[in-house]
Amino acid sequence: MHISVNLNLLEILIIVTGVLAVLDSVVRIRGRRGVLAIIELIAGILLILSNFVTLPNILGQTIMQIVLEVVLILLLFIRGGSRRGGLALTVITLILNTVLILLTLNWITIPGLHLS
Repeated sequence: MHISVNLNLLEILIIVTGVLAVLDSVVRIRGRRGVLAIIELIAGILLILSNFVTLPNILGQTIMQIVLEVVLILLLFIRGGSRRGGLALTVITLILNTVLILLTLNWITIPGLHLS
């Protein structure tokens, strides 16, 4: 039995963004940060999952990226407490997710990153 997995750079970027979102949300949930952290966790998991399986259109990759973007912006402005490194993790995830949205909507193109 031979299993082959081909990942291009865009898929790796999606996985990294999803993992960072999940890590950020877990830290926020452990710090009792509320509903936005749970929404971020669900969006991050669905973003990673949408890379490997076909989800219904309502849970598609672009929708999860937009939901994650809105939640990350809200978490950035409604920042509770002062945990070290928390702001940096949120900002890095926000920047990566913004690049993903722009690539997915074909508003920017980066050579070597293909949507196929």
